[in-house]
Amino acid sequence: MRWSKQKSMLEGRICDSLKGRVEFFSTRYRGTHDQEGRSWIVLDKKIVFDMCTLKWKVGYYGMTYQIRQINDCADCLDPEQKEGYYRAYDEADQIMHKKGIFSQYQFYNAVDEYLNLSIDDALKSDNILIKAFSMIDKRLGKRRLISYDTTTQHPFVQKLYQIRCEAEGIQT
Repeated sequence: MRWSKQKSMLEGRICDSLKGRVEFFSTRYRGTHDQEGRSWIVLDKKIVFDMCTLKWKVGYYGMTYQIRQINDCADCLDPEQKEGYYRAYDEADQIMHKKGIFSQYQFYNAVDEYLNLSIDDALKSDNILIKAFSMIDKRLGKRRLISYDTTTQHPFVQKLYQIRCEAEGIQT
């Protein structure tokens, strides 16, 4: 699905109290080698979350290298180091997600998955972006919003929860 269609569907799910205040953007930098890009979320004309593929790649591959050095598994051809060498990719990816650093592709995948989920499944998702989208979703009612516990959630999910509560006039 094209980004313009995804964007209109995503913005169509925003609750009435935040309609027109929250926007989603995405671009590709045609001058870069692989035409990498970035996506960002805006609230009241200010960027609240940014997902840049180049920033993600630098962090991801740097983190992978560090993990391999720490675990002494930098040689993928050595049978004793091979498993640790490839496991470093998964560990780096998990660390990047916990830090809230995403690529543009991960954003697109999260949007695509979110648009095909019920609100219940979106709230239960392990994906930080999907949970964050669900905080501003019109399908999430006020009673359920009040009872939702964000104390163990990622800071971005907590931030959108606070923004939604303020917009709805809910004291937290």
